[in-house]
Amino acid sequence: MPMKPDMQLNTTSAVMCRNCALYQTARVLGLETPDCSSLNRIVLRNHPVSKNEVLYAEGEPFRYLYLIHSGSCVSDATILGHSRVMGFYLPGEIAGIENIGQATCNHTTRALEKGTICQLDFSALDKTLTQSELINVQKYLLGSAAQHARQLQWERSLTGMQTAEQRVAAFLLNIASRLDSHGFHALRFRLPMSREAIADYLGLAMETVIRTLKNLQHQSLISIRAKNIEITDETALNTLLTS
Repeated sequence: MPMKPDMQLNTTSAVMCRNCALYQTARVLGLETPDCSSLNRIVLRNHPVSKNEVLYAEGEPFRYLYLIHSGSCVSDATILGHSRVMGFYLPGEIAGIENIGQATCNHTTRALEKGTICQLDFSALDKTLTQSELINVQKYLLGSAAQHARQLQWERSLTGMQTAEQRVAAFLLNIASRLDSHGFHALRFRLPMSREAIADYLGLAMETVIRTLKNLQHQSLISIRAKNIEITDETALNTLLTS
């Protein structure tokens, strides 16, 4: 069995094309070439992005989807006059999927670190694909949107978790599951976002997040080295969610 790439070894670990949403789009088109080269007519591939570069801004017209090849992104939105972290995008995921069906972008999404993206011109799909290809891509993107909706449902469930330990444990397990689905090591990974961003996302104080991570490490459930996380007792971490 091939080894999965370890996210803690490289801050800009790249997803393999066959584990990327772009490759999955190629598959539904019947274009199963590993480099997805047949999609070049609608995709700007491996475009470099800099740390803090904005992919799309809240309120601007929706046109593109961004498939994260390497690096990661954070989305935020203005709520009651305050900026709030709404979520994170990891390698292999599609940023902007939440904007499908909207005239404008709901969030501002920017790169957390240097990386590469594949930019899909969503507005040009019906002009460049055959009818059957368009139907297949639309079906796939609807499936991706459904996955995004499930992620949002999971995020809403965080408010029902009573303790900081439960919220932080759920966050780590969610990151692990998402990385695993795109071919990365599920139990060892790097958290590119700041502790402050994690706290905002989870609805906790930054000091609480820092203290909770240390407590989980003290219980031998995780190991922390700077931004690198290793889940050392996945079963016990899952048990926290129902305790």
